[in-house]
Amino acid sequence: MPHRTGLESLSLSHVAGRCASETERYFARQRHDPLPCFELFRRAIRGHDQLAWQHVYTQYHPLVSGWVRRHSGFASTGEEVQYFVNRAFEKMWLALNPDRFDQFPNLKSLLRYLQMCVHSTILDVLRAREAPVQDLPAEALAPGQRSAAQGERAAVEQTAMGQVHRQEFWSEISARLHNEQERRVVYGSFVLGMKPREVHEHYPGTFRSVKHVYRVKENVLARLRRDSTLKLLFG
Repeated sequence: MPHRTGLESLSLSHVAGRCASETERYFARQRHDPLPCFELFRRAIRGHDQLAWQHVYTQYHPLVSGWVRRHSGFASTGEEVQYFVNRAFEKMWLALNPDRFDQFPNLKSLLRYLQMCVHSTILDVLRAREAPVQDLPAEALAPGQRSAAQGERAAVEQTAMGQVHRQEFWSEISARLHNEQERRVVYGSFVLGMKPREVHEHYPGTFRSVKHVYRVKENVLARLRRDSTLKLLFG
C-alpha cells in the first residue's frame, strides 16, 4: 500500500529543501521530522523520478561517505571513498523497485538498507582483489597445486569476509536491544554460548531467576524475528 505523508502535493524542490532542513536539525540533536526525506526517497524509487534521486544523492552523499571511511574493510580496498559512494547508490537504485519500496516503513529502514549497500560494495571489491597465494597465475599451476592455491585463497577470503559481516550483523542486533538485561542475555547466550542458568549465575543481581533469563531471551528473539528491516538486510 502506498505511503501517505501529506507531502505528495508539494513541489520536488520544496520537499528537497524540507529534507535538508530536517536533516540539519537531526544532526544538531533537535526535534525533527523524517517524513520530507522519506517522501524524497518515495518519489525517487516509487516514482522512478531521476531528479528526485539526484536530490537523494546530494542530501546523503556526506553520510554515505562517512560510512565508507568508517567501514572496517575500506582501508584494504585501495579505492577512493567516492568510488564506493557511487556504487552504493547504484546498488540501491537497481535493487529497489516500487513494490519493494513498500516494504520499508520509514526513513530509518531506508538508510539502513543504503548502509548495507555500502557494506556489500566494499565486500565485492575485497573478494575480487584478494591477493593470490602465489605469483604464478592459476592456469600455470599443476592441477593439485591449483586446487591447493584456490583453497587457501578461499579460506583466507572466507575468514576476512566473515569477520566484517559479523561486525555489521552484531551492530544491527545491538542497535535493537533495549536495555542491559537484553544485552547480557544476547551476549551470554550467543557470544559466550551460555545456558540460561549460566547467564543467571554469570550476572548476579541482574535477573530475578533463571525463568527471567528465559523470558528476556524469548522476548528478544521474537522481536528480532518480526523486524522487517533485519529480514531485508540479512534474509
